[in-house]
Amino acid sequence: MLRFLPFLLACFTFAATPPKSSVPEPSIIIPLWVDPADIKIAPSDLHVFINNQPARILKLLNPDSDLIILTVLDLTGDLALVEPAKESLIAEFDKLPPNVWVALLHAQEGLAVLSDPTSDRTAVSQQIESLPISGKAGLLTTLDQALTLADGMLHKADVRVAVLYITDSDVTNYREDLTNPVINSSDPHDLSRRFPDSLIRERASRLERQLAHTTTPLFIVHLQDRSSGLNQSYQSALSSLADSTAGLAVFCRSNGAIPEEISKMLNFIQASYFVTLARLPRPAPSLQLRVEWSSDDKSGSHLNYRSRILVRQR
Repeated sequence: MLRFLPFLLACFTFAATPPKSSVPEPSIIIPLWVDPADIKIAPSDLHVFINNQPARILKLLNPDSDLIILTVLDLTGDLALVEPAKESLIAEFDKLPPNVWVALLHAQEGLAVLSDPTSDRTAVSQQIESLPISGKAGLLTTLDQALTLADGMLHKADVRVAVLYITDSDVTNYREDLTNPVINSSDPHDLSRRFPDSLIRERASRLERQLAHTTTPLFIVHLQDRSSGLNQSYQSALSSLADSTAGLAVFCRSNGAIPEEISKMLNFIQASYFVTLARLPRPAPSLQLRVEWSSDDKSGSHLNYRSRILVRQR
């Protein structure tokens, strides 16, 4: 069961800094980041449109702003994959500046807190080293909780937030059977024979609709690029889910690629921007977003942002 109390306390701790305005203007937040990560964005370079109407930028948090990384460990199997991932995470977290807090969560038995957001790298390292590696995959079953939890922090405090999953999940290792087994092997017209990945696609589509209400970007490092047809469909679904939140999913083609991919992902997370926009006078339930970036220093670079957000009805 997810233990909410420590995270709520953490949210109130970060929110304790007095806001600049006692009556904040109604707003929405969108994350964005640039590939390559070392390209800088100035507020004057950005022009944002909500449903094709120009939006006023209230605030821009940049790579120097405070950051919380909710790191969800979804590790169940091969130690030859897991140990390099643990070592790389510890090494990369040690490099983080002091205004970056790391929280650790575990996905195997539902979303469980291992450590609250902290800048104590030793404590984080000890938790990672002692993590048991067993159980069923938990990425798909915990995504909505993790993003909702991160949004609670994002909207309560003047801080950037990202969710990072480190996973070795195999689509056949979920408690829920996502393999769409053939129901009638003697019937050549059995749809389960023709569309073996339909359950995966349905589950991903349902999740994408849920995540459309969230703001925090999702980043996934999968420790093994699996070649089976079902796992290729599963990995494609993970990429789509991350893309829909202005995040990123990568799949390691070898054990040696794990440190590089983890390092690259943390660089992107640290380089993220969060733009606070004034809400439209008559907000629609579905917001289509467009960001135009005018800069002389963007040759060969790409701006990543989410193009759609659903507004929760109160």
